[in-house]
Amino acid sequence: MENGVNSDRKEKINPLVIILFAGIVIGFFGIYKIYKGYESQNWPTTQGKIIKSRIAGAKRIIGRRAFIKYEYFVEGNRYISSQISYTLIIGDYSGAIEILREYPEGKIVTVYYNPDNLMDAVLKTEISGRISWLFILSVLAIILGLRGLRWQRF
Repeated sequence: MENGVNSDRKEKINPLVIILFAGIVIGFFGIYKIYKGYESQNWPTTQGKIIKSRIAGAKRIIGRRAFIKYEYFVEGNRYISSQISYTLIIGDYSGAIEILREYPEGKIVTVYYNPDNLMDAVLKTEISGRISWLFILSVLAIILGLRGLRWQRF
């Protein structure tokens, strides 16, 4: 013990700092997704084929999501992707079923691929309004973190 303080005691990380950091990370993730969504609207297209279309995730209805896998060819090379969109967020079972109906196995689809990275592709390029939930969550976490840290000072 030095000066009455236990020097072996580790400093604990304030949970409010973690919430603040998470809010910032979520915000940047949302910005990245929107940027990629807008960028994908100008990508060239090719024909693709859905090779897998199923529900994935938890056994319960909540947490289940659509899993779509498709193949496409660019410059004679075969590529496989499961990225539907950069901004589409499907948060419920009925939304997942809707996607499965839109992309059944064997369906021929238009694939938008990144000319700078041919393995980067999507089926949908529109910007979904559901991406705004990332920003709402981000702002709430940042406000909670900042307010909490401010209150702790007093």
